[in-house]
Amino acid sequence: MPWIWDSGELGRAIQSERIPYAATLRDAEHGTTLVFVERPGHERGYLVGAFAPEALEEGYADPHAPRSVVVPPLSGRAARAITDRFLPAYEQAVHARRMAVIAAALESIHADYGGWQAVMASGRSSNATPLSAAALGAASEEFLDNSWRSFLTVVDHAQPLMVRCRPASSPWPTDAETLSRLADGVVAAEGLGVEVSLGGFVTPRERRARAWPAIETWLAGGETFLRQARLSAPTAARPSPSPRRSDPFLLATALAAASDRSIPTK
Repeated sequence: MPWIWDSGELGRAIQSERIPYAATLRDAEHGTTLVFVERPGHERGYLVGAFAPEALEEGYADPHAPRSVVVPPLSGRAARAITDRFLPAYEQAVHARRMAVIAAALESIHADYGGWQAVMASGRSSNATPLSAAALGAASEEFLDNSWRSFLTVVDHAQPLMVRCRPASSPWPTDAETLSRLADGVVAAEGLGVEVSLGGFVTPRERRARAWPAIETWLAGGETFLRQARLSAPTAARPSPSPRRSDPFLLATALAAASDRSIPTK
């Protein structure tokens, strides 16, 4: 079961209270799973939070996590509270978390790249030991392997942020060219990753050679991407009504399940 992703009352309650049962409501279209529990220490009301989205399972200790909301035991009012307050905050949190993950991955690759360049330029290891041609080759292979693993994090999270970017309406409309190259790099890396995962005959040397252009493109344009991603972050404005996301009947079912103690948590 994924982690509860919360920085509010629900997260604190899980750490300090016994909550043996809960109910969930999943939106398959958006990949959001809400969690409903009776509010500890109160006769009425529920806490509503969410599970961490796939590939962002940091749990309630994540500083980017959204804050759970308190809702009444009335499906219509609960639906409005979730739609107007929780879901916008949740979407903002997911966006911010994806940006942080990508920034950290690129920072790690940049650091490794600087260290690798220093070794190649000096012909010596970090402790000043002279390196043979074979050792230098091994150092290059290790750098490329580590960079590929870090870059897969970028590949996992870049696309949902990219589709929100509107460089033409930003103060930097020429960023569109860079974003296009970055998108091509993600597509190339995704294709390579699929080949590798499906057992295609891709030698380590070929994988390194094919992966590096995409990685290099992101090293050069990553800051541009993050700038545009920051501008395109979701706002706290009320989203348009969506029956699938705030169906009072489904919410009533979830609230009833949370209160009749029929669905155990894990």
